[in-house]
Amino acid sequence: MRFGAALPFVLLALSALSCSPRGGAARSVASASPSGAVKHVVFVTVDGLLPEVYLHPDAHGLKVPTIRSLVQKGASSAGALSVYPSLTYPSHTSMATGVNPGKHGVVGNRSFDPFENDLEGWRWYAEDIQRDPIWRIARRAGYSVATIHWPVSVGADVTWRVPEYWRAKNEEDKKVLRAVSTPGLLESVGREVPDFWSRYLPPNVHDDALTDIAVHLLRTEKPTLTMLHLVEVDGAQHAYGVFSEDAVRAIENTDVQIARIITAIREAGMEKETAIVIASDHGFMNAGSMVRPGVLLREAGLVTINSGRVVSWKATLLNNSGHAYIYLNDAGDHATAEAVRVLFDAKAKDPKSGIGRVYSHEEVVALGGDPKAFLGVEPAVGFQFGPGFSGDYVAAPLYRATHGYDPRRPEMKASLILAGPNVPHGLLEGARLIDIAPTIASWLGLAMPNVDGTPLVVHAP
Repeated sequence: MRFGAALPFVLLALSALSCSPRGGAARSVASASPSGAVKHVVFVTVDGLLPEVYLHPDAHGLKVPTIRSLVQKGASSAGALSVYPSLTYPSHTSMATGVNPGKHGVVGNRSFDPFENDLEGWRWYAEDIQRDPIWRIARRAGYSVATIHWPVSVGADVTWRVPEYWRAKNEEDKKVLRAVSTPGLLESVGREVPDFWSRYLPPNVHDDALTDIAVHLLRTEKPTLTMLHLVEVDGAQHAYGVFSEDAVRAIENTDVQIARIITAIREAGMEKETAIVIASDHGFMNAGSMVRPGVLLREAGLVTINSGRVVSWKATLLNNSGHAYIYLNDAGDHATAEAVRVLFDAKAKDPKSGIGRVYSHEEVVALGGDPKAFLGVEPAVGFQFGPGFSGDYVAAPLYRATHGYDPRRPEMKASLILAGPNVPHGLLEGARLIDIAPTIASWLGLAMPNVDGTPLVVHAP
């Protein structure tokens, strides 16, 4: 067994129960129902939640009774391996597909945009995913699926969809969200919860509003698979630091939202038939200093700007805060390749540069990163990378804390908890985020071939 010599308890296969549409909130609803002990899976990601929250809650004065209870009754990891780089969109897509970013194609949060013409676009669109996510496999089997604020899900073929998406970052985005979501769904939640829209305006959404959507669907539609992304812990830690007062409040609020989900499951009569997955996408690390590697490329003559805009480039980057990919415009340009390598190798040897490590193309590929990248670069401890090519190399930091660093760093470990009537109490040793989709697939009796992950095994505590 992959997890060593400890006595394993193989998780029992679960099954899915389809449901009937209600009102105008659904399209076609599945009717298939595979055999198995459990009929529903609820998968909640808490962006940036550290395993420390449930490993040592008292050390941080945390009031998280719901998370504590799930750990005591279910199976948990002392720290699951995230992906390279440890970012929200690559991680979520790996959790959904069971493969590393280099295979599913979502290698960063932001689009690769050398001339900065995409108006700060993110990788929002499901059509960019190059491998089948679990929701697509489930829908092909005839199961009902709900995705709520899930990254890279605009246009996803699911039964009920409210994607993570924004453009104008103002009131107009409410219209955009209604247009890209399942017709009638947000309106139904708004009628049920009168103050819903005051708490739901991406990208500044509140976790209780996202939970409103999930609770509505669990109570009225009972999806076979529900996938919910909560975000406020990530935002608080970026802004105020790891285990800051604001971060603690966000963590405790997350616990309240998970309790609401569990209550909705019980009120819908699904308690004895539902498995719950609670996971985070990455860890977090305080980083009070910032440097901008794009400025190095400009100063070396590898990027040319005019009036603050890029007009040509021989080498450029995709900034990921705790990581950056370096790309060559011409893979056969050996002079530029050597100049880039010498530049960043020299900076990595300078303890004051803010550059901590350079990853060769081969190392990037071995870690499951973007095979199109020439190099990967990581900040030194205490540093983050900032965007842009103009201005000074050293700049005021955007965040108090951030992520994106090598997932093997202890600080980047992710949370992972499994719970439910057929999940034994125990430990998830050696767990990886790429194991989650294969685990859910095995529960639902779905085939998920050619993936990097394997179904998780619970070991005796």
